[in-house]
Amino acid sequence: MNTDLLTGVLRCYKPHCRYLTSAKVEVDGEIVRGTGTMRIPESCYIDETGHLNSVEVGICYNQLLYHVIATSVRDRVGPVFSNWSMDDFWRRQLPDILIAKFSSAFHRPIDPRSFQCELTIERTAQRRLQPGADPLISLETSFRCWDDNGGACSGAARVAIVGS
Repeated sequence: MNTDLLTGVLRCYKPHCRYLTSAKVEVDGEIVRGTGTMRIPESCYIDETGHLNSVEVGICYNQLLYHVIATSVRDRVGPVFSNWSMDDFWRRQLPDILIAKFSSAFHRPIDPRSFQCELTIERTAQRRLQPGADPLISLETSFRCWDDNGGACSGAARVAIVGS
């Protein structure tokens, strides 16, 4: 894992909200999968609940998504991100990458102090809304989180990357 890349990806988060501590990205044909270790020592917005909640799952998803996209750009993976430079990623990370639809289901409580997440980009598509404009990119993703005690959640998200 490239810790400089992870540090750069997480730079936009407040220091106490940098939950992704390590990650790896694997490519299998059209499928891109990122797996990360997460650690939430203290919630950024609520008193201790003793379990991972949907707000923090969304933050974890977002951090792992950024890392998967940044790695895909750096390694020139796939038809969508192989044309981007790292400067393109840094410029577009916050204003252009949008979670358009997000759902999660909790199956068993997860200990937020130490758990794993896996994010899979299952399908990508792109189309131009106007001639000469950057294409609108759509990512269909799924994710799951788990801990060593049997805690589990899963979900899906649609991500839109708009032109800047």
